[in-house]
Amino acid sequence: MNTYLLTWNPARWPWPELAESIREMKITGRYHERWSCGRNRKIVEGDRLFLLRQGLEPRGIVGSGWATSDVFDDWHWDEARRAAGQRAWCIEMEFDVLLDAEREPILPRARLSEGVLGQMYWDSQSSGVLISDNVARQLEREWARLLSARP
Repeated sequence: MNTYLLTWNPARWPWPELAESIREMKITGRYHERWSCGRNRKIVEGDRLFLLRQGLEPRGIVGSGWATSDVFDDWHWDEARRAAGQRAWCIEMEFDVLLDAEREPILPRARLSEGVLGQMYWDSQSSGVLISDNVARQLEREWARLLSARP
């Protein structure tokens, strides 16, 4: 199993149903979504995934989950690009945690530059970046620490 970074920039895709997605996550303990994985075609079902909110603050890790499919070709997530016939590499995923960065603590982007986590380049504009095993282990620890401190 590998661990990958997925990215989300609300300025590029506002995720209009985010509140509903989080509500479903809290009720059922999971939330299913299709996500673009950039040029990566190596993600397979069962791989670990973390979602990084980019753009304006608050930036940082806002979600985690698991790939529920291998990579597949699909229509682009951006409406204009889709209308122009563009396609994208995607995966199906199931979030096990999804946080609203505007309303609750997240793992902040600044923390990702410290210690072992600082060995990773976190500012990729593309989803699907492989996280090395040692960084992934530390990320899991930091993520668990953040989640255990939540009310």
